Amino acid sequence: MLEALFPHLAQLRVDGVHAAGPVVRIEASTRAGHVACPGCGTLSDRVHSRYQRRLSDTAISSREVLIRLRVRRLFCDNT
Repeated sequence: MLEALFPHLAQLRVDGVHAAGPVVRIEASTRAGHVACPGCGTLSDRVHSRYQRRLSDTAISSREVLIRLRVRRLFCDNT
């Protein structure tokens, strides 16, 4: 259902939602297997490292929304 409404989020996996007081924290990660290199377009699935991005979104029912997104940095065999 969500993929039909938000197809651009199909490669996102929500790992947890925690509501505490005035804050909603969303833990998410990417699920794409292969990703195209932004420089040359070659597909890669070789993981170089992982890191977290911290995002802030608009409020939901007057509660602050914080998103912690775990992403992968990949090797490109052409660069």
